[in-house]
Amino acid sequence: MGFSINAEGRLIYTLEIEINLLDFNPKYPKNPKNFGERIRKKRMDLGLTMKDIAEKAGVSETTVYNWEIRNRKPYRKTEEKLRVILGL
Repeated sequence: MGFSINAEGRLIYTLEIEINLLDFNPKYPKNPKNFGERIRKKRMDLGLTMKDIAEKAGVSETTVYNWEIRNRKPYRKTEEKLRVILGL
């Protein structure tokens, strides 16, 4: 926050605020209720795409979509990879 005077002699008040733009994204799960929503939230927090996660986990983008949107459960071995990749 601060005050300054511009070239015309007008007082300018500057306010800095920090917002998370993801909070305004309707696809962003603010309060994840299941494993798929937790995957989606963490992925979005890290700025990763479904393609990024698919490549790192060794699965297809469709599989990641099914986890996040259709609430399909990953195989145990893949779930362990996801926990490492996303830090869950």
